[in-house]
Amino acid sequence: MSRATNLEHLSALHLSHAKAQYRAQFEDPSMTELDFDERLCRILDYEIAMRANARVQRRTREAGFSMRAAPEDFELSEGRGLTRERYRSLVSLSWLSSHHHLAITGPTGVGKTYLGIALGVSAIRAGYLVRYYKLSKLLEKVGIARADGTYPSFAAALARTHLLVLDDWGISPISPLGSREILDLLDDRGENGSLIISSQLPVSAWYESLGERTVADAIMDRIVHNAIPVELKGESMRKQRSQRKEENGPTEPGPELE
Repeated sequence: MSRATNLEHLSALHLSHAKAQYRAQFEDPSMTELDFDERLCRILDYEIAMRANARVQRRTREAGFSMRAAPEDFELSEGRGLTRERYRSLVSLSWLSSHHHLAITGPTGVGKTYLGIALGVSAIRAGYLVRYYKLSKLLEKVGIARADGTYPSFAAALARTHLLVLDDWGISPISPLGSREILDLLDDRGENGSLIISSQLPVSAWYESLGERTVADAIMDRIVHNAIPVELKGESMRKQRSQRKEENGPTEPGPELE
């Protein structure tokens, strides 16, 4: 069987990365020192790794994150209220595998959004399905879906999501209708999915932001009792970067601002 035939078979099987690795081996003299099984293992490992990387990139795009963030880039400076050990525990995703929620709170600019997205990226890398919404945009999308008849499929897709990241919780008043929509979405998700909620409001103030008392009671019952609090502290990252810029001259702007 010729090399050309092997390349044709790899193409027919849609193993493009394995095909590229197969070709590369014939251009690398050191490959002749390896036996057949070792060379085949490298070809298959490359195909698997590249497919996994493409899947992570696709799911990261589909998540709808508002910024680029990575768990390895989160700045663990002193005074942020998050120790290195605690951060490693969050990135390990044990809370997600046990279906707990995270309630990330703190003043503006301390990195709440970045942390939520970084943990979302970590979850995608681990094979979980993740979606990100600013709460106001989610409610807007729900309203549109109700109007055009696509709500059942939209709600079903959210219910299948392992992790739903809700940003800017309570930054603007939530109408009674909005509160009922939140409750419906939480009920559709049941107890098998997790939430990351980031908010400038302390958890103790969430109840008042939800309007109607009976609905607020139901929402808080479904979230707070199963939520792990993560309170970020310190000065705004924008302010700190501005100070560093004045002291050290212009630098590349960092994304970790919300």
